[in-house]
Formats: sequence, C-alpha cells, structure tokens
Amino acid sequence: MKSIQDSIIVNAPIHKVWEAIKDPQIHMQWHPFVTHIGGEHAHGAIRQCSAEVGGKAGYTEERCSLYEEDHKIMWEIQKDSTGFSDMVTDWAAGFTLQDNNGQTTLVIAQSFFRPKKFFVHLMMPMIRYKFHQVQKQILGGLKHYAEIH
Repeated sequence: MKSIQDSIIVNAPIHKVWEAIKDPQIHMQWHPFVTHIGGEHAHGAIRQCSAEVGGKAGYTEERCSLYEEDHKIMWEIQKDSTGFSDMVTDWAAGFTLQDNNGQTTLVIAQSFFRPKKFFVHLMMPMIRYKFHQVQKQILGGLKHYAEIH
C-alpha cells in the first residue's frame, strides 16, 4: 500500500474546520479543484465530484468509507475519468483533524492506493510529486476558508 500525506495548521477550532469539510456545499467553496459535489458526506454515502485539474475537466465517484465526527473522513474512489483507478486498487483519500488546544487544528490530507500494474511502481516519484502538489493546494484552500469564515 502506498501512502501520500501532507499536513497544515489551520488557525481555527476543529469544529469550524470540520464543518467546512463535511458540508458538500461549503466543501465546494474552498476546494481549489472541485466544481460540483453531488451526494452527501456520510458513512456509506456515494458522492459524485466534478473537478478541473490542470485545465482538464474530470469526475470521480466516491464512497465515504470512514466518518468520525470532528475527526476523520475518508472516501474510496470507485470511478474516475483520469484512468488512475485502472492502474491501482484500494484508492482512498480524505482528511484527519487533530485539535490543538481549541484554537488551531492540524489537518492531515491522506491518499492511499495499491499499484496493480508494474509501471506504476516505476512512476512513483512522479505520482508522489503530483499528489503532494494537489494535496498542498487543497489544504491551502481549506486553511484560507476556515480562517476567514
């Protein structure tokens, strides 16, 4: 299993950060790539996301596989328009939140997957680089939103 993780400190209490993540309508406001979310953020729920990354429109269909109020949410990516899900299995992504004395929140963005094709192992340096870039932009959008709202 490959794991790619990035984190950021948000100068807002955990409940405020969690609200920005768990509400799909708010989530779309701060996420730098998502243009639409259909469905809800609840354990077992399926959501459809439209996104634009690098000038290319795309979509994912994801099932919420883990939901711990004010702490953690993970989605299993079941379909995507990039073809990445054809190269990997067990692809999941989400957030973990840790309270820092009620004033700030540590947010960890995580992505996990298992390569199912040999060349994916060879591409891991580039894949890691791209995932880090994307996750850092997502965390930056969340930080900006939570700190001003």
